[in-house]
Amino acid sequence: MPCRFGQRNFLHSAVISGPTPLKATDINIPDLRGGFSHLIAAMAADGVSHVTGIELIKRGYEHFTDKLAGLGADFDLEER
Repeated sequence: MPCRFGQRNFLHSAVISGPTPLKATDINIPDLRGGFSHLIAAMAADGVSHVTGIELIKRGYEHFTDKLAGLGADFDLEER
């Protein structure tokens, strides 16, 4: 499938069409913006996802846990 951004050939983009159910999984945050998208996807998934690398998001977004809670997230942040 060609990149959804035209001729730029970004390999990190994904397009999901149709009713594709998301399932919980273990997630490692790859970067700041993509990481927050991973968290939103985990919230929409069935089951419980375990996320590592969350410190990237902590540094990049103020009060991100409040934002997730405002979206209805049920989470437990464990410091390791």
